[in-house]
Amino acid sequence: MRILQIGKYYAPARGGMETALRNMTEGLLAAGHEVRVLVAGNARRTSREDLPGSAGGLIRAGVLGTWSSQPLTLGLPRLLRGEIARFQPDIVHLHVPNPLACWSWLRVARSGPGRRPLLAIWHHADILRQRFGGQLVAPLVRRCLGYAAGVCVSSETWRATSSELAAWRDRVRVIPFGIDPEPFLARTPAGGGPFVFIGRLVPYKGLMVLLEALARLPAAELDIVGTGPQHRVLARRCAQSDLRERVRLRGEVPDTALPALLAASRALVLPSQDRSETFGLVLLEAMAAGLPLVTSDLPTGVRELNRPGQNGWLAAPGDVLDLRRQLAAVLADPAEARRRGLAGRERVTRDFTRVRMAADLTAWYTELLDSRGTGTAGAPAG
Repeated sequence: MRILQIGKYYAPARGGMETALRNMTEGLLAAGHEVRVLVAGNARRTSREDLPGSAGGLIRAGVLGTWSSQPLTLGLPRLLRGEIARFQPDIVHLHVPNPLACWSWLRVARSGPGRRPLLAIWHHADILRQRFGGQLVAPLVRRCLGYAAGVCVSSETWRATSSELAAWRDRVRVIPFGIDPEPFLARTPAGGGPFVFIGRLVPYKGLMVLLEALARLPAAELDIVGTGPQHRVLARRCAQSDLRERVRLRGEVPDTALPALLAASRALVLPSQDRSETFGLVLLEAMAAGLPLVTSDLPTGVRELNRPGQNGWLAAPGDVLDLRRQLAAVLADPAEARRRGLAGRERVTRDFTRVRMAADLTAWYTELLDSRGTGTAGAPAG
């Protein structure tokens, strides 16, 4: 099968969408498919490179700049049209939110006669934080959803609660994300060490709530891994006497170093405060490493991954005292923390592998292609 994936960015760019796109691309290539990936680059010129194996290719479109987190790849329609003509994909899989990619698909879809590939959409998140921009691009997103032969999401909770998908909910397939767990399984969790946070240093991640909880728990230590616009304010708070020497801002850590870092940690903490945290791929990596989870109780995929009493603890979003209670529970019972961590590891190897995700995608793509005659692709619906 020939599959053209359209994303926002690709590795080494960091982020949940980028990590998911890389895992799915490598999984589909390993399963024997031909895959091209079209994303925004980090320069004005378009570049091309090979992906692992002879059947993979990556096109990084030239970028003029960014606006409201959207890369301005104005040449994307031309590149998309050219890839469809040369590669002749069976499926174009568009990852949203990505308004400019939606606009590009719609331009190509209206560009005259000819057999177009089926459009599939992976809906990663609603546009929540850029409210004005979200209102402007909402018609584009709706139009693309109408064209799509099918839509998939990473969790049943997201399928049920996404406002953008309300009109298409009966056509949404749940395909949970998957990772390659082997690098994390190769290490034995130490069972002690500091708590660890891994992610972007941005307000919705709830890091200030986490620091205030730590300030009320003198026995706890914390490593914060990642970069972002909150770094300076977090550094100032960490330098104060109640946190100094107990909290470390580690910056970016290479992917190759993550298994060792997680294995040396006590638990993964993800205190995100709103539905912008739709899944949390780092939770799968921590589970594969044998760590228990301490997360906010969010109505997203986070709630499906972290099952209290089984593989972690849940805290009310934004509640300093409740988060402190859950962290204290991890410290108070190391044996229980280890039991929950190993339960999470078993669950990842059973349900959340890259091999399983590629198999689910292949089955879904095949269903969409088999139903080509229903008229759901290539013309607006819904």
